[in-house]
Amino acid sequence: MPALNMRSPMTRVALGLGVSVLTLVLLVQGLLMLAVDGVTDDYVRRFMRGTVDMLQNELAPLAPAQRASRVKVLDELFAYPVALAPAASLRPQDVETLSRGELVVQGFNRRIYAALPGLNEPGGQVLLLGPLNSDGHPAGRLQVPREVWLQLAASLLLGLAVFALAVWLLRPVWRDMRALQLAAEGMTAGRFDITIREPESRLFAPLAAGARATLERLATALATQRELTGAVSHELRTPLARLRFAIDALVDEDDAGRRELAVQACERDIDELDALIDASLMLARLDMGALEVSKTPGDLAALLQQEAASLAPLLDGKQRRTDIRLGPQPLHFDARLLPYALRNGLRNAARHAREHICLSAWQDEAGRICLAVDDDGEGVPEALREAVFTPFKRLDGPKERGSRGFGLGLAIVRRVAEALGGEALMQQAPSLAGARLLMRWPDGQ
Repeated sequence: MPALNMRSPMTRVALGLGVSVLTLVLLVQGLLMLAVDGVTDDYVRRFMRGTVDMLQNELAPLAPAQRASRVKVLDELFAYPVALAPAASLRPQDVETLSRGELVVQGFNRRIYAALPGLNEPGGQVLLLGPLNSDGHPAGRLQVPREVWLQLAASLLLGLAVFALAVWLLRPVWRDMRALQLAAEGMTAGRFDITIREPESRLFAPLAAGARATLERLATALATQRELTGAVSHELRTPLARLRFAIDALVDEDDAGRRELAVQACERDIDELDALIDASLMLARLDMGALEVSKTPGDLAALLQQEAASLAPLLDGKQRRTDIRLGPQPLHFDARLLPYALRNGLRNAARHAREHICLSAWQDEAGRICLAVDDDGEGVPEALREAVFTPFKRLDGPKERGSRGFGLGLAIVRRVAEALGGEALMQQAPSLAGARLLMRWPDGQ
């Protein structure tokens, strides 16, 4: 066990607990002693009554000088001191008590006074027994009873035991607190590669798990932000270069027809930049959780029919059909986010389809809402079906190479599905034999 650092807050807390227990035990013992003091005095009087009567009967007939000699002999026979004391050394009320034939018990160590003949006369004497806990020490010396020493030792041992137990219990807790503190300081400094170890105490297990999840989320968000920033910067170069070239051509071009073509090229590049910025911002909001999901019951079939009809001009002339098999009961979805996924899914299908696109919706046996977009294109190889959801990852074949797209559409579809509590998968279309983009999420809040 490593040496204790007395400046450590953990050691101070443990020491404070030990001192508190020691103080409490001593206080309780003191209160008990005060409470039973009168009872103990009465017990001593009754316990010593027979011994005192025997000594009084033996010393009463003797003259004062003979009493002193006899008391010296008796003192050697008893385990506690036996002596004579002047009556004048006692308080008047004690002398009065002795005059009534009662015993007087005084002091922490219990000194017992008994009356002898001539008590109230000048030079009168009294019999003194004790202190009873003198253990052979000379009379008159203040002695702490052995019981008190034992009580003090027991209290001190109890305080030390509490201190040791507190150190043993607080050490793993303190280490866990320090680990969390260092992790928080690291995150504040912008370091998200910190590993938060498993806590030693169960007390901080939920906090460590939450901190670990937060750290992973921050690290993922930072990596996504860096990847998104780099990818957007790369994607912006092409339309900006074309736009700069078209603007240069406009400056030097005198032919009206060619100037019109250059203007149209500029408009297309501006539209492409606008689409790229809009898609990048949408993906960033979904990744950062900035868009709050609100799943409310509604008519999903009507929404799908409406969105599919409004997106017809974006399908590049491909034939679209719908197969919506949803019951009349309200279903839970986000009417604000779902159109983003639907729009990007249909655009992706239009880019890869030969002639046909099919939008279908149903509920599976588990009660999940399923939304699928099928096309009759070449499909996606099974080994690459997960990679298509990576932002800025494009798997265009020779037919689609050079078509406008940023590789963000399917990434947005997956983020929307996950925000709804579901998933997005790339499969093979069962009827059109091309690709199937499947979204599904549980019905309910």
